[in-house]
Amino acid sequence: MTILYKKLFNNKLSLLSFWFWFFLPVTYGNAQPITAFDLSSYAAGIWRHTPKLTTQTGGLLWGQELGLRFQTTGRRDWHAWQRYPAFGVSVLHFHFGDGSHDDGYGLLPNLSVPVIRKGWFTAFFRLGTGLARVAKPYDYFKNPGQNAIGSCWNNITQFRLGGEVRLSNHFRLNAGAALSHFSNGGAALPNYGINLFSGYTGLVWSPHPIREPDFLPARTEKRATKRFGGSMQSGLAIIEYAVFDGPKYPVWTAAAAGYFHFNRVNRVVAGIDYEFNKAVYEFGRQTGDFETEAAARRGATRLAVFLADEFLFGPIGVQVQMGRYIGGDLNRFVFKPNYSKLTTRYYFPAFSGTSFQPHVGISLKAHAFTAEYISMTAGLAF
Repeated sequence: MTILYKKLFNNKLSLLSFWFWFFLPVTYGNAQPITAFDLSSYAAGIWRHTPKLTTQTGGLLWGQELGLRFQTTGRRDWHAWQRYPAFGVSVLHFHFGDGSHDDGYGLLPNLSVPVIRKGWFTAFFRLGTGLARVAKPYDYFKNPGQNAIGSCWNNITQFRLGGEVRLSNHFRLNAGAALSHFSNGGAALPNYGINLFSGYTGLVWSPHPIREPDFLPARTEKRATKRFGGSMQSGLAIIEYAVFDGPKYPVWTAAAAGYFHFNRVNRVVAGIDYEFNKAVYEFGRQTGDFETEAAARRGATRLAVFLADEFLFGPIGVQVQMGRYIGGDLNRFVFKPNYSKLTTRYYFPAFSGTSFQPHVGISLKAHAFTAEYISMTAGLAF
């Protein structure tokens, strides 16, 4: 069983890409979306977010993106409640440079949520996460001087804020700013990550014009009918710890939380996070930091309280979470007292006659701008 888990989670980045390809179409499968093609160009720079980073930073670099977008139009009520978001998938390329791992490529499923929509102008926030490949990762013998990324295959997560201007019935011009993060989630060291701050501009072409009459109003109210609920979940991540090219260890996670619905598509969540980090357990036992078995188990246990905001897009939930570690002699070898998580979930229909709704998902955990792990999760909301 252990070998099976390792094989599965060593390929978790491929699973991440599959996750979005499989589940995102469910949200608009019967929604008759309007398609559009997006071509963008980036001017970017790598941020030196830690003094430990030996990868070259600060120079101007360029990137390109080719994307396909599916615009929802209100065939389901949550489209209108969320201001008619667009789902998409893009292929990206950034040339990091000879001293910065050479080239990076990404397959980026994404979600664009309008902030302002007024006639000829739309401002939107876009979130995307998917599969990435870095051409020249760290290697002890061949590439010891570039330590941001330790593996060829990685995750890419991008936040983009921009505006779009209608030029004609079929063409629109967009521009804005983006933060792109390349990381393997601790699956292979080193993993300081590549953080790109960039500006972009692009052109969007729609075979079918997007007009105001295309957007249908919701037939039901956005106001929540049930305000309170709860959820439980467990998860598993596989990480490499402390030693480059070393063994990989499991991190078992669990969480229990309660939530309050502001409305039917947004809720605030508060709860407790638990982790058992087998890497810390083994590392502390080998180095003598833990004198007894009980001390090793306490030191490898992490406990935290968290506050989160979850946005619901049909069966898909996107949760942004902030947490803080608590507990006396727990939480040994943590990077910082606070952490963040970005979680995407797919909610299955509730069990017949009950409010119990199973879900599966993927979480990216980070301390500041350094990712710690990517975990697969499963749980139950009620």
